[in-house]
Amino acid sequence: MTHVTSQHHKGGVESASAGPAASIVQFIHSMRPAPLLRLISISASSSLFSGIFNSSASICTSAFATAPSLSPLASSAAAASAPRRRGISTTTQLNMGWSDTWNDILSGGNTRWKITCDEAHKKALEHFQRHVPAPTSAGAEDGAVVSVFCPLAGDDPMVYNLWKEGYSVTTIDLVPAAVEAMRKQFQEGSWTEAVEKGTTTIWTHDSGRATLYVGDALQSRPELNNKFDAVYDKDSFGALNVKMRNGYCSRIAEYCKSGAKIYLEVKLKDNHEQVKDVGPPFSLKKDQLMEESNYGTNFEYVEGLGSVYDITIPSAQQTGHVLEKK
Repeated sequence: MTHVTSQHHKGGVESASAGPAASIVQFIHSMRPAPLLRLISISASSSLFSGIFNSSASICTSAFATAPSLSPLASSAAAASAPRRRGISTTTQLNMGWSDTWNDILSGGNTRWKITCDEAHKKALEHFQRHVPAPTSAGAEDGAVVSVFCPLAGDDPMVYNLWKEGYSVTTIDLVPAAVEAMRKQFQEGSWTEAVEKGTTTIWTHDSGRATLYVGDALQSRPELNNKFDAVYDKDSFGALNVKMRNGYCSRIAEYCKSGAKIYLEVKLKDNHEQVKDVGPPFSLKKDQLMEESNYGTNFEYVEGLGSVYDITIPSAQQTGHVLEKK
């Protein structure tokens, strides 16, 4: 059983009922994507889910990390159907809207972008460990602490899997419900909550190897500079539009030690050349990842892994890439 202690009492997670949608536009609006809405600096109307994925199609269920934008007409209709909240910041509105989506997910609704297949998680872990040996493995130094940063992690089970393998993990996500779901995966030990500067909540595990931030993924955090031996990024980069990628990659570079590895999963669509500028999720290859404005300035390309595991999204692959900090 997980126990929680608190150094600061704050209000519970906003829990508006998802409920049956009154119209198809309202339902689509409720399917808004996770990673973009978990970034503080994106407008609430940046993109919405354009379809529903059949969660019973395969034992390995998955959905887009984010989905293609709706047509302008549908986007306008969805925006018009959304309640206006006067006097509430964009950050708060994003958090509140995404809380509705998390309530739906956690109550058994559509899994959206999530990978729920244990076999897929096993394959991802194998790929990761080939480049970033676990502290307890033959390839690791005695007594070594291997720190892994997981941006926009939500409740990705891979974080807990890495922790069980002996890694020290740090995650960040804007939505408290996502981080709460992550904490519940840790059946061992207890958590302590602290609030930093009134804008970020930090949960620390008594093992000393798990830290969960609730806050803006793009905010400067000097305490994380030059801290990490590796980064585990599942679809976060692929959710970002071109204008946001430079800031994201610069932040990752600040946090990584020299020689740190990035294990990066992105989507690759069959008609890549025709749709590479359409997203999210964006179809990505090595040349885009390694543009100077993205990872090219601070990282070397180590290996393309090809398809890392099967997904049920039509005409797309889940591909892996490994980079190393210069």
